[in-house]
Amino acid sequence: MQEELLNSVIKITKTRDIDSLEYSLISTIQEFIGCQEISVYKDLQVPGELAVERSLSLKSLAKREYDWGERILVKEPPAELISCLQSACTITVQSSDGLEKRWVPINLHDKPVGSIAIVSKGLKSSDQVLLNAFCRIFENYLTILHENERDKLTGLLNRQTFEVKLKQLIEKQVLKQHRVTRNSSDENRSKQPGACSWLAIMDIDFFKAVNDNYGHVCGDEVLLLLAQKMRQFFRATDLLFRFGGEEFVLVFEPTSYESIKKKMNEFMELVRTTHFPFVKKLTVSVGMSKISPYDFPITVLENADKALYYAKEHGRDQLWFYDDLVAGSLIQTNCEQSDIDLF
Repeated sequence: MQEELLNSVIKITKTRDIDSLEYSLISTIQEFIGCQEISVYKDLQVPGELAVERSLSLKSLAKREYDWGERILVKEPPAELISCLQSACTITVQSSDGLEKRWVPINLHDKPVGSIAIVSKGLKSSDQVLLNAFCRIFENYLTILHENERDKLTGLLNRQTFEVKLKQLIEKQVLKQHRVTRNSSDENRSKQPGACSWLAIMDIDFFKAVNDNYGHVCGDEVLLLLAQKMRQFFRATDLLFRFGGEEFVLVFEPTSYESIKKKMNEFMELVRTTHFPFVKKLTVSVGMSKISPYDFPITVLENADKALYYAKEHGRDQLWFYDDLVAGSLIQTNCEQSDIDLF
């Protein structure tokens, strides 16, 4: 038993990203405690509102058979979950059918940021001790991973995590496409025809002049305020990265071309009308590319970068889509730019 526990702790702390850490935690709890259902909930930290995500769940179907639940936004969080997040205390409820529901808080820097929810037929004292221990190990390692994944200045995701996050998103798109292919009924198709994921590279125009004229402290204040505006404006499930300097990368969940274009134009207008320290007016240039299920992350990034380059070379404060530029013969595709003769 002790050896198995040690091996499980080693497995948990071997992970290098938060998604894998959550998977290891749930697997370990199921292995040693055994529950009917285990879920990980996150407070998405949206200013002014309560936005909760169920990032992962496991439901026991039969002996050694399980159903893994996908990431979803929780439209109406249970009152017990809200209480757990607000009080940072474990909440336990006994239902009429004899099942026990338990919400264990997860803290980051002494602030509740999520909860592990357990549905069982009742936990023995030894199981409760084990559950709390696993949650505290998860909590401690979560702090380390969170710090490693975040940009120190803005708190956005950093460049080192980009490829992993984008690869995970593309893999989920591939799995989703396979499910739709197997079951082609209308109810299993996307509710938004033509929806796909999108990647944007955003660059602050003339940011060097801000640093040169007002100093790097002022430049840092501009970056902080812009990052804050991004977190407030975009969906909590969108991925926001600081790539370094004045460059940001945004990865959006599936939506239509018209919707994402409207959203980005609205954000660019928000930047234009925001009062930044010392800077009378600030604008950004944006290049965008769609993310297809079988794209390489580097290809998506390169396409968006070409669109950004075009925006900056043709007046700045503009939004351009890579596919629009290719369709209009304004830029060449990667294949057209290659000088290599294959045959």
